[in-house]
Amino acid sequence: MRAALPAPDPAVRATATICDEPAGQVIHTTIRSAVYAGSVPISVYLPPCYARGSHPLPVIYLLHGGNADETQWPDLRVQPAADDLIASGARPFVVVMPGGEYRSDVDYAMFVLSDLIPAVDCHFRVRTASAGRAIGGISLGGYWALKLAFSHPQLFAAAGGHSPVVDRRQSDDPLALAHTADGLRHLVVTLDVGDADALGTNTERLADVLRERSVSVAFSRMSGKHDRVYWRAHTSDYLRFYDSALK
Repeated sequence: MRAALPAPDPAVRATATICDEPAGQVIHTTIRSAVYAGSVPISVYLPPCYARGSHPLPVIYLLHGGNADETQWPDLRVQPAADDLIASGARPFVVVMPGGEYRSDVDYAMFVLSDLIPAVDCHFRVRTASAGRAIGGISLGGYWALKLAFSHPQLFAAAGGHSPVVDRRQSDDPLALAHTADGLRHLVVTLDVGDADALGTNTERLADVLRERSVSVAFSRMSGKHDRVYWRAHTSDYLRFYDSALK
């Protein structure tokens, strides 16, 4: 469904403590972006009984891969995976899945920092402290997620790269930043890649560098390729990691 952005949440008020809604929902809306000089579509997962709540919820930002958009993560079954996790006892959380084309003339990191996060903080009932915010991404989205987390570790509690594109040839690449960035020790990082994915070597190298710097990192090389089948098979695992890392 497509919806207008919710109004900023009012002052905390009394709410029911029991939720009888069986499922959350994914809404599709847009935010204004100075970086893109226009509107950028986003998909947002809202947990069951979101509209009845009052307290800020943890928020997970999931970035799409190259040649994809804000529909990729919903297609990977974020909603049923999140619903099942919450039904099994996890705290409710919000998932933000932005669009925005990856272009050489656009600083996607600046879009996330200056446009996306402020808009979400304003219009959705999410936690604004770093302890309640995580970021992850697929492929090229994994590159941007890790780059953002390593460049601005004060903004996130956890970061993930799922079949991430990493290469040390540029000084601001996640693999290079893992060697040089300060303030990474409080981050919790997860990295995974399919065993038939050519990106496996650099992903494992990144995990090794982070461990050498005493950063908490989990690395998994699982059966699969660099494709939808692999990512969809592990969406629940990804959400479980982010949920466990947030407070």
